[in-house]
Amino acid sequence: MRRLLIVFSLFPTLLLSQELEHTLLWRISSDGAASSYLYGTMHSKDDRAFQFGDSVLPAMDRCRIVAGELDLNTDQQGIALIKRMWMPDGKELKDLYKKKDWTRVDQALKGRLGMAAPLLYRVKPMFVVAMLTEATMEGDRPNVLDEYLQIRGRENGQRVIGIETIDEQLSAMDVISLKEQAAMLLDHIDHEGYPEEMETMLDRYAAQDLQGLLKAAETSGGMSAEMEKSLLTDRNARMVHRMDSLLRTGESAFFLIGAAHLPNADGLIAGLRAKGYAVEAVMSAARKPEDPEPDR
Repeated sequence: MRRLLIVFSLFPTLLLSQELEHTLLWRISSDGAASSYLYGTMHSKDDRAFQFGDSVLPAMDRCRIVAGELDLNTDQQGIALIKRMWMPDGKELKDLYKKKDWTRVDQALKGRLGMAAPLLYRVKPMFVVAMLTEATMEGDRPNVLDEYLQIRGRENGQRVIGIETIDEQLSAMDVISLKEQAAMLLDHIDHEGYPEEMETMLDRYAAQDLQGLLKAAETSGGMSAEMEKSLLTDRNARMVHRMDSLLRTGESAFFLIGAAHLPNADGLIAGLRAKGYAVEAVMSAARKPEDPEPDR
């Protein structure tokens, strides 16, 4: 749940006028520096999210640093999350809805979570959406993709860091009013979490089609201009600044960033190019599922 909403912020935004190649892996280079890489991730345990081809893991293993949006191996995140997930002033979820709408929400929570449902009555609606999504998340792997890759980096002896803090991500969510969050939760419940749309997005992700992924997400809702600015535009600018600062040290880095942040005119690919970096698509040949991983 720690970053589920941010990584799944796959809503319609302005696409780059130039079509992007179908790849999730992008080489970042500048004069005299070792190559670094940007890899678009998805918060999923589904095998379709783990189709690395023959380029991703070798590129990651060559880098000194593995940099996610967050360092997922820290207890401080859980502490910060607990402090920020509660609604202010003793508010409860039922206070955000008309009676008939609250009945639908309450029945859905009890149907999915049973006796644990009342524990969420004072939790901000966006976190309830995240909990419901994670509770129903099925997958073929024990860890979601970005967590799997960070674990691999630590096992390789690479330095694993986050380029944002949990407080920054939670502050981006807090821009969204409780009223708007409540509407998002009701929409999520009424559409049962958009299972067909999520399947389509996983298929687009497996096809490494960043722009197709965003287009597929249009059917599962949208976000206001204020929400888009807070969750994507402002965070993209901050991440580009910090990626640039890290790259200027000369150490090679493998950036693991939610796929929604890569395309678009204000996305990471365009942002890094504006900083003067060459950002080039790295195409991968598909590996069969039974093929062994490349030697580290």
